[in-house]
Formats: sequence, C-alpha cells, structure tokens
Amino acid sequence: MKSISTNFRFDFFYSILLLILFLNFFNCKKETETNEDLVTLLGLNIYARSCAGQNTFPSNGTVGSLIRYQVRPSITSTAITSDNNPHHVYPPLSSVTKKNILSVFYPGTGSSPCEIGAILQQGASRGYHVIGLSYPNSEAVNSICNQGAARNDASCFENLRNEVVTGSQVSSYVSVDGNNSIEGRLLSLLLYLSRTYPNDGWDGFLTGGAINWPSVYVGGHSQGSGHAAFHGKLRNVGRVSIYSGVSDYSLQSASIPSWFSNAQVAPAGSYYGLIHENDTVANFSGNANQVTDVWLNQFGMTGALTNTNAGAPFGNSKRLVTTACNGMGAAVLHSCPMTNGFQTIWNYISYP
Repeated sequence: MKSISTNFRFDFFYSILLLILFLNFFNCKKETETNEDLVTLLGLNIYARSCAGQNTFPSNGTVGSLIRYQVRPSITSTAITSDNNPHHVYPPLSSVTKKNILSVFYPGTGSSPCEIGAILQQGASRGYHVIGLSYPNSEAVNSICNQGAARNDASCFENLRNEVVTGSQVSSYVSVDGNNSIEGRLLSLLLYLSRTYPNDGWDGFLTGGAINWPSVYVGGHSQGSGHAAFHGKLRNVGRVSIYSGVSDYSLQSASIPSWFSNAQVAPAGSYYGLIHENDTVANFSGNANQVTDVWLNQFGMTGALTNTNAGAPFGNSKRLVTTACNGMGAAVLHSCPMTNGFQTIWNYISYP
C-alpha cells in the first residue's frame, strides 16, 4: 500500500516551489513583468496556506452569497479512516434557478478540494449543486505506473483508476476499497447531506439508495481529470470536464494506455477539456500534442484546438487551450486553468 503525504508536506513543498519560481523571474524578467508575477505567485502561496488551515480546522459558513459545508469524509462513514481532508460542498445559489444537476469535481495529485474552490463556487453561482470530493490521490498515476514492476504491466493505468474510482480490487499498486473509492465516498456524502440538510435537495441525486448518474456531471484537474474521463467510460454521467489532462502514458512501451479507447457510457459529445498549450506536466511523453490528440482520437472531443482568447462559444470546440500564465514555471502552467479569471470558460466546459 502506498504511503500517504501530509497536507503540511504538500503545502511546504508548494511554497518553496513558488519561491524558487519567483527568484528565477526576478533575475530574468523586466521590472513590470516581475511585479505582475509576484502578485500572482504570492496569491497562490497565500491560498495554499489558507487551505492548510481549512483542511486542519474545517467549518461551515458562507463564501460571499454562497453557503459552503466542509465535511470530513470520516464523518459520513465509519469505514473511511484515511485521506480525510474535507469535502467542499456548495448548495446552489438561492437567487438563481436551480439546474437540478450535481457537479462533482476531483482535485489533482496531492491536492484537496479547497485548492479548487474558485471553480466549485462558480458552479454553485450558476445554480448547480457542487461537490469538491476528497479521495485517495497522494501519488501521481504516471509515477506509479512508470516504475518498478508496474512499468511492464499494460493494465496498470486502467486497473489503478478502476480501483480508485469504484473500489474494485483489481490493482496491485493501490489499495482502495469500495467505501474509500470515489464512488463510495460520493454515495456516503450524498446520504449524509440528505440527512443533515434535507431542504437542500441532495436526495434528488439518489435513486433507491444509489447515485443517479445521469443527473451528475463529473470533472477534474490533472490526476482528477483522468478519473473523471475514466468515470465517463463506466457510468452514464451527463458531462465530463477535463482540465490539464489526461496524461496517462507508458514510457516503457512509448504508448498511451488501452483504456482510452474503451467504449464510452456517457453520452456522445459530453467530454470537454481545457489545457495550457505549454503544459509539460500533462504532456508527460514530451509530445506537446499528447493530451489534445487523445481528446480528439480516443475521447471523441471534436473541434479544432481553440485558444480561449477567441471568446465564447469558442467555435463550439470541445478542445480549448490557453496561453494565460505564459512565461511561468511548469507547475504554474499546469495549474493555470484552475485559477481565477477562467469563469466564462468554466461555464462553457463545466456549467452550461
């Protein structure tokens, strides 16, 4: 069973990374550009420190006009004993028409729902019930499947994602049971919310004690985007939103995994994506078109690659790229689509 990284270790590493990036910019950029970068980097660092506090001391309250619940997974089920950063839950904004759709978002490797708060809040402000789900995500899928015995296991990527998403005991490289899987945690959370906040409408996403998948949209960033994409292969979810992924790639065989081509249960045309055009973290193979080619050829995401500068409706393409954050480090480019300023684009990809 793989080791679990602590929030402190992640936030400390993130803070040091941001400091290094800033020092590099200070030495090589013009003064005006450096000042802009400083504001961006300090903002990211402050947000990371805030999330460390929220993960340690979760609470319910308001964010602007929105209600937010921070719910530890262990509160929803006694069978959940690890990966206990709080879920972030938002009922729809009371002043807008409810969509009667649940949007569930999976954060990336080592991240908690707090770190993708802006996109969660945007969904609630549009009338969606929104959940940022906390789940086992301490190690990157590419790291696991490209080392040791897993390097020669062609099924590593699919089985690993299957176990994390459903709890099926099919992977030798992770240990996630049904209660701790994405689906198990989501079900436990919805049952808890239905009991605790009966007037919010959470029971509308349950049928006979099971999740009503056609009324659910799934999305994710980085590792989470891969789980969302995999989920669309298994369940009849209404929409799949992919940010900065899916990056699965075998260095040993120089190939993408076969699960990309599995039959899709989600409706045709339901996958949408956004990535930074210079994202070297997601494009793990070194091919700058690795991710966006998979979008087109394996996920049926039609349309020309379209820069977000084109504005909505982005040529009706399902494959969007951004040049925002250019000139910054690899980690920042990878996280760029999750930062404030993309609200109109999030509406198109995740919250129509």
